[in-house]
Amino acid sequence: MLETQAERIKTAVADWVSNAYQIATGDLVAYLFADEDETERYVVVYAAPGLSGWQAVEVWLAGDAIEAINSLGEGAPPEGVVWPWPE
Repeated sequence: MLETQAERIKTAVADWVSNAYQIATGDLVAYLFADEDETERYVVVYAAPGLSGWQAVEVWLAGDAIEAINSLGEGAPPEGVVWPWPE
């Protein structure tokens, strides 16, 4: 089965977060947003146990390939979404 572009981006971000923070990818909660001005740029806001709050990365595409994933630091979840683990 072919993955959608959104699934490929989320999988790449999960792997990036896992490597950066030594967090199991199954524990990641992530939301994907397309940039309205830059069609090859996406922002992913994510949370995982052990992090102090929501974080964000930008994902740049070159065609269908992921060209870069860059940390943006602290991120804000979608409206109405709360921290998914007990504090």
